[in-house]
Amino acid sequence: MQQATVSRDEQKAGVELRKSEESPREGERDRDEGGLILGRPVEDRSFEVVETTVGLAAGLAIGTAVAGPVGAVVGAVIGAAAGLAGGEAVERAAGRAATTTDAE
Repeated sequence: MQQATVSRDEQKAGVELRKSEESPREGERDRDEGGLILGRPVEDRSFEVVETTVGLAAGLAIGTAVAGPVGAVVGAVIGAAAGLAGGEAVERAAGRAATTTDAE
């Protein structure tokens, strides 16, 4: 039976590989950080609430004017989605709105 020899470099590579395998995943690390809601900072979530509310209010007003009660409901839903999507697009274009301690 032939015994395999392992060089010192291969041993180091194995140790480094095991260390990287044991490191916490990003989602697990985020859970340990305070002030997060569903993995994102409270500030980001509050911006999203404002964006959605502004879109909802605009959609509600336009929908009511155009098609009455049914238009109000449809306009509110579409406006909320558009407000959230528009706000996210602006945030991505402008950069991070808030950073966490582990932001890179």
